[in-house]
Amino acid sequence: MGILLSKGTDQIVINPETNEQETILGKSIYIHGTEIELTSVYARIEFVAHSDGSTISVTYKIYLDHAHFLTGDCVHTSIHEMPLEFAILSTETQSIDTALTYTAERFTEMGYTATIIL
Repeated sequence: MGILLSKGTDQIVINPETNEQETILGKSIYIHGTEIELTSVYARIEFVAHSDGSTISVTYKIYLDHAHFLTGDCVHTSIHEMPLEFAILSTETQSIDTALTYTAERFTEMGYTATIIL
């Protein structure tokens, strides 16, 4: 299981100050230090279910695709690899499915298109 990340979709929003439409461009993915744009990448996560029962921590690594994950070849991209912390709902369990869902949502908030894949 992992997350397929690709360029985010452009979004049209209303600027609350001017009340006019503005376009927020979806984020592209580049190989770090270059101008080589990638169509998509594969993210694998590790997560910690904290003993409080209501929080999880997630770290992730980025690969060109699933085959590169299998060989352990990470790629450094413009997606900053940073730890993520989530407080989950009391109706949710600390599980890989929950961690993937929250992480995919965070990637979407960061401006990427994120799809959980098996």
